[in-house]
Amino acid sequence: MDFATISAAVAGSVGSAVVFHPFDTLLTLRQTSISTSYILPFRQYWRGVTISTLLSTPAYALYLVSYRQAKKEFAPYLGADSGLNYVASGVAAEITSSVLFTPMENIKGRLQLKNGSGHESTSELIKNMYKHEGLRSFFRGYWMSLLIYTPNSVFYWYIYENLKNIMRRPSYTELPDEYPASSASSVPISRDLTAAQYAIASSIATVGGESISNFFDIIKTRQQLALSDEIKRMRPDDQHGLLNVAQNLIKEEGIVRALFKGLHIRLMYALPVGVLSMVIVEKLKPDVDDDYEL
Repeated sequence: MDFATISAAVAGSVGSAVVFHPFDTLLTLRQTSISTSYILPFRQYWRGVTISTLLSTPAYALYLVSYRQAKKEFAPYLGADSGLNYVASGVAAEITSSVLFTPMENIKGRLQLKNGSGHESTSELIKNMYKHEGLRSFFRGYWMSLLIYTPNSVFYWYIYENLKNIMRRPSYTELPDEYPASSASSVPISRDLTAAQYAIASSIATVGGESISNFFDIIKTRQQLALSDEIKRMRPDDQHGLLNVAQNLIKEEGIVRALFKGLHIRLMYALPVGVLSMVIVEKLKPDVDDDYEL
């Protein structure tokens, strides 16, 4: 994969991770029920931003590079622009990048639960996690993350790529004279989209993907943070497994509210992050072929 794609992915990740980190903090607090307030000490909004930037940047770069490379490798077998290719590539990207995303989420989440004063630094937290819980603590929730984010990733790329294809397809007024209007779907084109078009495609795909995975994302977050001091005091039996986590969530919220708990905050974070990341990436390094045919 060329350096341009990696650079674009890094630029998109850094920009979104830093600018929208406060929404991520609010989401973690809301999902774990540590706080239901939007008003926090200023420093607490930014707890975990350093480790988030340091790890999410290479993780997102790996995710995007894996997706685009997988799509290229699968093209001779599944078709360059087939739905099956988008699905398979999304799965490959999620499996690969979760190796970095999972430790980042575990460390970041524990920092976000702190109240912003008189607590251990990021390096101290990492040392204590390793000392008292071992290496496994950094990968707690890895399989649950795959269970959640693989369908999310598949849904996102399937919708996003198809929307891009639709928006690239010329209308009959744009067709060369030698093409009849009925052949608009098979005209070879190579046309970049505008930032607004990328934003629209990313927004629609993000809303769908985040909505269908919201309930399981809450369970994953609570499982990952079950060994933190804050959660052990509030729900000590969360550390005993996913079933306990799910039962406590449903008992606390009811089944309907549990399905949508924190979804509005999740979208407040995921929408601008998804839009900003993909607009930056696509404008710096568009994922289009030289002879694009729809």
